[in-house]
Amino acid sequence: MKKLNYIIAALLLFTGGAFAQSNIANVTESGQDQKATVDQNGILNKSYVNQSNKANTAMVTQINKNNKTNTYSEVNQSGATNKATVEQTSNAKFPLSTGKIEAYITQSGNMNEALQVQGPHLLQGKTFGEIIQGGNENYASQHQVKNGNEARINQAGNKNNAKQGQDVELLPEEEGSFNIALISQSGSMNTATQIQNGAANNAEIHQSGNDNKADQLQYGGFNIAKADQSGSNNTSMQNQKYMYNLATSDQSGNSNTSEQIQDLGGLNIAFADQSGDLNTSVQKQLGIENKAQVDQSGLGNSADQSQVGTMNNAKINQASSTSKAIQIQKSGLIGGDILNNAEIVQLGGSNNYALQDQTSPGGIALLNNAMISQDGSSNFATQTQTGGDNSSTILQTSNGSNAVVTQTMP
Repeated sequence: MKKLNYIIAALLLFTGGAFAQSNIANVTESGQDQKATVDQNGILNKSYVNQSNKANTAMVTQINKNNKTNTYSEVNQSGATNKATVEQTSNAKFPLSTGKIEAYITQSGNMNEALQVQGPHLLQGKTFGEIIQGGNENYASQHQVKNGNEARINQAGNKNNAKQGQDVELLPEEEGSFNIALISQSGSMNTATQIQNGAANNAEIHQSGNDNKADQLQYGGFNIAKADQSGSNNTSMQNQKYMYNLATSDQSGNSNTSEQIQDLGGLNIAFADQSGDLNTSVQKQLGIENKAQVDQSGLGNSADQSQVGTMNNAKINQASSTSKAIQIQKSGLIGGDILNNAEIVQLGGSNNYALQDQTSPGGIALLNNAMISQDGSSNFATQTQTGGDNSSTILQTSNGSNAVVTQTMP
């Protein structure tokens, strides 16, 4: 079987030079029952496959002919029962395609599986994908279309799962390109998914520990999403639409959940930082130039922020246990400065509850400002502001206190 594989490699080299113009294929295998298939059709395609031990499978299919283009794929596997599939397409019928579709797969361990697909939409230049896996039973897939997308996956540990899709959902005539996606995972049974459809989006996922999950969806352009998780059973979900949104989620501990949704707007900013266990943060933004921030530490805290309109600013800081904070902000679509400003601080104790609800008409309306600070246990505070030029501050430093404020200005 080993001799037959070398013969196949030699035939690939011969046929590449004779029919496909400057194709190069080099296959080196050691062990038994291994398979390597390279099929190249075009100009300047290159493929290197190195497999060691037994029962490895690698298949590379590359099509690229025309217009100053390069295609390069390298599969490197060590261990037993690994799989790698690389399929690259260009055809380069458009002037924008000026070179470089590259894909690398490096796997070490046992029963790892990797898939890379670049195509079938044209306009592919300077696109490359990288998958590096160490450990056992890891799965990684990358699917890139359009032009100039960048995708990287690096996994170490066991039974991790990483998936990346760039511009896959776009129609051939729709614009998209130059997205960047990065996944880095260490530990066991972590899951990461990145879907990008548009132009110049940036997504990063870093996970360490076990049973963590992170999902990132980006539609539009120039959005940035970053998720960093350490510990076990943490969940992060980021969904961005339209343009120039920023969302970051940083979680350490166990069983924390962060959800960030930036929908049909632009220039929104959402920060979530959670440490401890069983904390939950939900941030939803619909509009333009809204800012939301959550900082939580402790056990079982909950933060919920909802912003609709323009120029809303919300901040929650909780360092307690089983406390809940809710902020609801609505403003008009026109505003030259911040229209609603809300802050909740709950430190120490447990079972505190705080709610802020602000509504501004926008335009020339003055700022609504609300502040709640609670230190103790079982405190309750609500603030409701309607109109403009409202201001309220609640300070509670004991246990079992209750405060309700309602303000209305024309």
